[in-house]
Amino acid sequence: MMKNINLLTLLVQRSANVALLTMCCLCAFSVSALEEGKNTQSAEDLVSLSINNISIEVEYADEAHERQLGLMFRKEMCADCGMLFKFDQIRYASMWMKNTYIPLDVAYINAFGKITDIKAMEPENLSSIQSSVPILYALEMNQGWFESKGISVGDIVVLPLDVRQDSL
Repeated sequence: MMKNINLLTLLVQRSANVALLTMCCLCAFSVSALEEGKNTQSAEDLVSLSINNISIEVEYADEAHERQLGLMFRKEMCADCGMLFKFDQIRYASMWMKNTYIPLDVAYINAFGKITDIKAMEPENLSSIQSSVPILYALEMNQGWFESKGISVGDIVVLPLDVRQDSL
């Protein structure tokens, strides 16, 4: 009986060690991918939108932890890549560039899809870049992207229904 209990204890300890090792490896892989600037988003984390008949597919951050991480640790981003942030409620919003290594522009967007501000943000600048009015969305793209596409304040961002439905 004692031998069976010792064997069972040993098996439980080994299972726990394997589980812990697996979790450590997964965490290390995730942190490593972020630090290398790799896109760890899956297809369901992408959203298609259009501005002035220009269609793009960007990463979608609608959860607090996704918004907090944003585009941190990226060393490069494709020309038409970016991230759409959706906040929990309409409010003044601000962004900063902690641990963000590429220059970005942020377009603040109200609940109706209208761009209210486009502001440049410099890498690793900890200054808060605030919206001028309460907004619901922010779209970060490579610096100069909006200007190169002729997109300006007042233009409308057409968002998919599943993104808009919570804000109606």
